[in-house]
Amino acid sequence: MSSSKKIDPRSMKRLNKQLILRHLIERGPRSRIELVAMTGLANSAIWRITEELIQEGLIEQKGYFMRTNTKRASVYGPTKAFATSLIIDVQVLQTTVALGFLDGSWEIISSFPTNGFEEFLNNIDSIMNSKLFDERLRKGKTRMVFSLPGIVDSKNCTLLYAPNLKWHNVDFREHFTRYGFEILIDNDSNLSLLGESFFAKDIKNSNNAFFLYLGEGVGGALLINSNIVKGSNFAAGEIGHSILMVKNTIFEVEELLSISKLVSMFEQTTGENLKGSLKERFDAIVKFWLAGDKTTHQLIDDFLKNLVITIRNIGYFMNPEIIVFGGAVSNLWETFGSFIEKELLQIDIYGFLRNIKFRDTIFKSVSPSLPGCNITAINKILEDMNNA
Repeated sequence: MSSSKKIDPRSMKRLNKQLILRHLIERGPRSRIELVAMTGLANSAIWRITEELIQEGLIEQKGYFMRTNTKRASVYGPTKAFATSLIIDVQVLQTTVALGFLDGSWEIISSFPTNGFEEFLNNIDSIMNSKLFDERLRKGKTRMVFSLPGIVDSKNCTLLYAPNLKWHNVDFREHFTRYGFEILIDNDSNLSLLGESFFAKDIKNSNNAFFLYLGEGVGGALLINSNIVKGSNFAAGEIGHSILMVKNTIFEVEELLSISKLVSMFEQTTGENLKGSLKERFDAIVKFWLAGDKTTHQLIDDFLKNLVITIRNIGYFMNPEIIVFGGAVSNLWETFGSFIEKELLQIDIYGFLRNIKFRDTIFKSVSPSLPGCNITAINKILEDMNNA
């Protein structure tokens, strides 16, 4: 006797609802007619579900789409009436606070020096007690999302180890649940790659990719079979803690490729006292390099040669389709790409790097992990819709 499993209509409706909202988030505002063509769902289902999404405050009318000279169809898109995420983008030197919205956009609210953990807690508390957010933070809809440097247990919301911050085994739910929002945390490199995978078509259409995060430290994130891989101990992609042999001495990659350490080395060697953010100080070094300063050329040449070896190791180990450079610096490939390509040709013995695409992050005005925080919150909203 055969039996077939019945389809739960409520479950199917939740999936369709999730499908429609995801289309609108990822592809922008659309009319109901366009949604029918994109999803394959019946016009009646599209009408019913969009009405529900409007009632729930998740989408709103964005304008009209001209069907004929006399008829106009309403166009719907994700609402910005509430914040999907309260973003806390923690970097070693500075923390940025922002709001993220359902359409993938964000708004910077404030920033402060990260410093020690107690001072960090006080700064967050001061911001949460202010009126900076008006009514855009909604209990049950807004997630509080932290981007963190180091090894992050995203399942248990625990920062296991952040050597550059000297923070260890920090339970973020314990410290921040009191504000009334669901807490989400992840590693800055993973979040950067997540942001790229949402906004950049080449990553979205790739099976395998790598994000090389260069800032105060060095991190990496792996996209394998279109999924970000974190590893059993949440350390997958941590290229900064791999090692290189330089002049018969073993170094962690982070010692050789940290932008912060490069800036410090430049200042110590030249006596210059650079001002501004880490990116601004790096850009100042590039100007010395472009001007032909010999000391700067030696520092940059050593940095780039170590970078090339690291890229070769990444390319030979996972053979990604794309390697993206980002972090504190958003113009590394634009500035040094021709030099890197030339050096790679000399050490790519088997041609494994030949078809890899290299580029800078698409995020130029903010740390790439910041938009990734909002995408984490959006994905959680979609996941919760399916589990409701």
